[in-house]
Amino acid sequence: MRIVQFVNNLDLGGLERLVVDLARCQLAEGHQPIIYCLAHPGRLAAEAAGMGIGVRSFEKSAGPQLGTVWQIVKELRRDRPDVLHTHNHLVHHYGVVAGHLAGVPVIVNTRHRAEYRIVNEPGGSQVTIESPDKKSDWIFRATLPWVNSVVLISEATRKFFIEHRGVSEAKTCVILNGAHLERFLNTPAHPGSALPRIRFGIAARMVPEKDHFTLLRAFRIVVAELPGAELHIAGDGPLRDRIVERTKELNLSDRVTFLGALPHTAQFLSQLDVFVLSSLNEGLPLALLEAMAAGLPVVATRAGGVEEAAQDGRNAYLVAPGDHDELAHAMIRMANATDLEQMGVLSREIVQERFSIEGTWQQYHKLFLSLGACT
Repeated sequence: MRIVQFVNNLDLGGLERLVVDLARCQLAEGHQPIIYCLAHPGRLAAEAAGMGIGVRSFEKSAGPQLGTVWQIVKELRRDRPDVLHTHNHLVHHYGVVAGHLAGVPVIVNTRHRAEYRIVNEPGGSQVTIESPDKKSDWIFRATLPWVNSVVLISEATRKFFIEHRGVSEAKTCVILNGAHLERFLNTPAHPGSALPRIRFGIAARMVPEKDHFTLLRAFRIVVAELPGAELHIAGDGPLRDRIVERTKELNLSDRVTFLGALPHTAQFLSQLDVFVLSSLNEGLPLALLEAMAAGLPVVATRAGGVEEAAQDGRNAYLVAPGDHDELAHAMIRMANATDLEQMGVLSREIVQERFSIEGTWQQYHKLFLSLGACT
């Protein structure tokens, strides 16, 4: 089966990591994966190419570009894929129009998170169901007749698109995200092994939906209760300077370590005691699955599909998004738990059973076949 996945770029991020890992699974089973990048290749492109996965970049500039559509049509006619798999909405209309013109027999889109309007500031954060981009929503709905299936990566995300964005329930299905678990299983964390030091950590892009500001406000409360508390932050993004400045304003610079973007996070996760996710909006975050595979207990917000992986009161403590007091209380409660190691063991068991990338690919494969793709 020839499969083209279409993304904006292959920069570091959960979606991009998933795309490369899906292509790896496809290649291992004898399929022919190709990745199209609308804007630029990105940092994961070399990894994909090194495995023998074709990567095409269209170098689209800002604004509508009809010429880019014809470039994509030409590539699709040359590659002759059985399936065109677009990811999210930024590239979707380009892919659908080009795929239709090129005669691709199966077109599938995956939406990786609900799209909320987010207000994320140092002084407070909030989320509403109002669309942040009504034009994009209209274009997405307009292309749905040419789409065979819309995949949502969690039940929570599926419910959102049906109830708030007008996507037909009959056209949707859920395929849970999966992670390439081996490197995290082979580099396990040892939560609670260095008490009274307790090391919290987050691996996330520095963008509004990840809400590092609420995490910092919560951590200021934590350090007042836990003299051995540390916070390690992996990731980069447009809010980095503001987040670093806010850390200084809260007098936390001696307790917070910024590590920048990490191409591989297994070693980082192995040094933590507790993984923290402060997001306002999520789909089903790969960072969470990777942390669980490393054997970490979790403190996270109930954003998107987080509850479909992290189990409140078992391997995790879950709180409302944007509530720094509740987040701080959960972090302190987790630090004082006497069964951190056992919670970490449960995290590993959950992801091994339900969230491997191989299992995710098998679900996509079954979907593609059910829609008429050739084997």
